[in-house]
Amino acid sequence: MKHSILKTVAVVGFSVSLLGVAQAQTITGAGASFPYPIYAKWASLYEKETGNKVNYQSIGSGGGQQQIIAKTIDFGASDDPMKCGVLLIFA
Repeated sequence: MKHSILKTVAVVGFSVSLLGVAQAQTITGAGASFPYPIYAKWASLYEKETGNKVNYQSIGSGGGQQQIIAKTIDFGASDDPMKCGVLLIFA
């Protein structure tokens, strides 16, 4: 019984120690260059508060739309709205 309790405590302790590692995430985005300065500031503040990183690449609106369609990023930014037909694909 005593050995079983020690084993349980060890497993729980190890699992809890992994929580901090498992929580760190990187959010990836790409698109318009215009919002890049504010996204960079927000990303820095967000990382300080949460430990999660935001990686935003300023590649242009069309590039952001293409990467969203290809599902290679978590979010895209565009000065030019996507066409209705393309949006319906994601609805």
